[in-house]
Amino acid sequence: MPPFAVRSWTVDLDGPVHVTEHPGPGGHDTPPLVCVHGLGGSHANWHDLAPLLAQRHHVYALDLAGHGRTPRAGRSAALAANARLLDRFLAEVVGEPAVIVGNSMGASIAVLTAVASPEKVAGLVLIGLPMPRGLRERCDPALARQIALCAVPAIGARALGRRRRRLGPEGLIQATFEMTTADVSRVSPEMRRLAVSLVASRAAGPDSEAAFLEAARSLGLLLARASAYRAAVAAVTAPTLVLQGALDRLVPASGLLQLEALQPRWTLNLLQGVGHVPQIEIPEQTARVVLDWLGGQALRPRRAPAEPDRRIPLDPGQPRAAARGAPGTGGNRRFVRRRRLLRSR
Repeated sequence: MPPFAVRSWTVDLDGPVHVTEHPGPGGHDTPPLVCVHGLGGSHANWHDLAPLLAQRHHVYALDLAGHGRTPRAGRSAALAANARLLDRFLAEVVGEPAVIVGNSMGASIAVLTAVASPEKVAGLVLIGLPMPRGLRERCDPALARQIALCAVPAIGARALGRRRRRLGPEGLIQATFEMTTADVSRVSPEMRRLAVSLVASRAAGPDSEAAFLEAARSLGLLLARASAYRAAVAAVTAPTLVLQGALDRLVPASGLLQLEALQPRWTLNLLQGVGHVPQIEIPEQTARVVLDWLGGQALRPRRAPAEPDRRIPLDPGQPRAAARGAPGTGGNRRFVRRRRLLRSR
């Protein structure tokens, strides 16, 4: 298959939104994929997975407001606002029903978008979907400290700024990977360098810490309204694949039990030996699971874009990064019974 060059550009959606585009072969039976990162993430989170998915699909990865190369620019970074941003991106840029591939906070935003605009969503791939915790489920201490910072945004922003200056870009990215992966050594050097460069350049703007806290606080409030959130999950009508790392420190694997009850038709996969970001830890295995699932779905037909092209190229000559596979540690498993999940905890 011939290589396709990655394109990097911005679009105006009440402010600049950065997008990386991986043109794939396309076709009437292959809907485009839109990748949505998690809290504190960016398009870099899809650096290794997107080229693999682009072997069969046209792939977009956008930076949400206050993340990556998208400044907040006076906009809200809360989940509801970023869900509206994604909705506009689907309508004005993609222009046809797409499969949303969301990780963590991005998975929650994908759910909200699928409920609000089902006609724009051909399917969902939810990686590490946050679900309300049970009363007896313990929170990771590092995660608990982050939650505490959200209580007083001004203090939290100063604390995050001090942490960034103390650790430096490389130290901050290392600490992030230690929290989100089961094995930091699996992170590709190329993906790590891109993530470090985004932090070092302050690409998201001077108020990135405030944007992080605003997004984190809104995610916490969404999960706290457990009944309403579960009702939103239950209301999704699009075909859905869920990937959950068995060693995820941020999202307990027990959330699959809730999803099995709320959406018995969803395809649930528990990935052994993997943390919160399988698209970073095991991109080749993740791509196989996603592409196999997409190939077996009767997704909505494509339609022609209705809006004019408003893209502003950033790096038109940027070469496509080479895809990197991860060691074959951990295998995906179709989640079927409660005892199988409990055995993996």
